[in-house]
Amino acid sequence: MNTPINDEAFRSAMRRVPAVVTIVTAARGEEVRGITIGSFTSVALEPPLISFNVRKDARIHRVITTVSHFAVHLISRQQTHLCEHFAIPDQTSAEQFSTVEYRLGAYGVPILENALAVLCCQRHDVFEAGDHSILLGRVVEIDEANDGEPVLYYNRSYRSIGEIVARSLRTPSDFSYYGNGDQGAAAPVSSLSKPPT
Repeated sequence: MNTPINDEAFRSAMRRVPAVVTIVTAARGEEVRGITIGSFTSVALEPPLISFNVRKDARIHRVITTVSHFAVHLISRQQTHLCEHFAIPDQTSAEQFSTVEYRLGAYGVPILENALAVLCCQRHDVFEAGDHSILLGRVVEIDEANDGEPVLYYNRSYRSIGEIVARSLRTPSDFSYYGNGDQGAAAPVSSLSKPPT
């Protein structure tokens, strides 16, 4: 049955798409900002590019679209409270970071402690996309400090990785940088993207 296209129909369809959850941070002067993102995806291997979307009315938007660097944090299942925390709208900079453990990285970017991995990125480009902006970042530094399972967002809830249902005999062409396409590398869940609703 065909459903007329409206906001709720689109949101309902997107809830069926699992997405990796990341937290993106940036700083401009004394203003330190973070946001929970459900649209993170890898874009290219040469050069190493990633992307994600940010609503234009989000407080971090005016910061992240003008600074030179930002950080993308891959969050573990033990850090879902941070996903909730950075998803709260209209917090001040102090409210966002006063109870969160972080340090300033080499580029002055806030780095959250105990993430599975942190991708420090140089802002590569910004594209207009309706009520969002698409941020394209070039990865310049990677910190893979911790083991664990990532957090996924599916049907209005945070979840962890489930069982393997099948091994991929071939890697999809747009995931080719995760392994040799004919060598049986499994396609990564982290390349699925959808904004949390």
